[in-house]
Amino acid sequence: MARKRIERTVADVREYPSYSIDEVATYIGVPKRTLRSWVSGYKYKNHGRVCHAPPVIQPADQEHLLLSFFNLVEAQVLAATRDRRIGVRQVRRAMEFLREVTGADRPLLRCVFATHGSSLYVESIDGRRLKNPLDVSRYGQYVFGKMLKKYLERIERDTNGLPTILYPMKAGQATRAKVITIRPYVSSGKPSLKKSGIMAEIIWMRRREGEKIASLARDFRLRPSEIKAAITYFAA
Repeated sequence: MARKRIERTVADVREYPSYSIDEVATYIGVPKRTLRSWVSGYKYKNHGRVCHAPPVIQPADQEHLLLSFFNLVEAQVLAATRDRRIGVRQVRRAMEFLREVTGADRPLLRCVFATHGSSLYVESIDGRRLKNPLDVSRYGQYVFGKMLKKYLERIERDTNGLPTILYPMKAGQATRAKVITIRPYVSSGKPSLKKSGIMAEIIWMRRREGEKIASLARDFRLRPSEIKAAITYFAA
């Protein structure tokens, strides 16, 4: 079924509704059902009453559930917290706190996070590094951050602190190499090789059809390691 054409009315291409739920779930390696609950909310029972938890991510196109590049980055942040066993309710409480104390309407987008154990911290907001990381999982207690380890160094930001490039890493994936990149202005925003801009999915599909890595490397004028990175990313 063809995707319905969406009228583009915003100036920043990073806000365009460019990705489906299925695409983003594949790019960041989370179940489609999980991603859908992030952008649509979910129902739960509380003392016998059916309640609805609001979405953590506001999709660029709510009606058709299409996501923007910014939404993709927000989902990558959530995937990282999910990989560290930080529950969505804890993240939701942290977002509520951040909206209140910082005024940031999209904390997942504007804040740079780090984790320590099961706690969630903010290291910078809108490109401004905090003197002491803010423990948002405990509603704003300040803690010293020498033991904190960044896991969102895979996002490059502009001077306003907004994401421009994402080096996607699927949940649970061990590699830290920055070979695959998602850039809204390159390859229609699809995952591509950093240096060449070639879509990683094209390489993966040709490999799936039986082509050898050495042959693909010659055809695309890439190193075998880059070919393997594209294959590993989509095969995971």
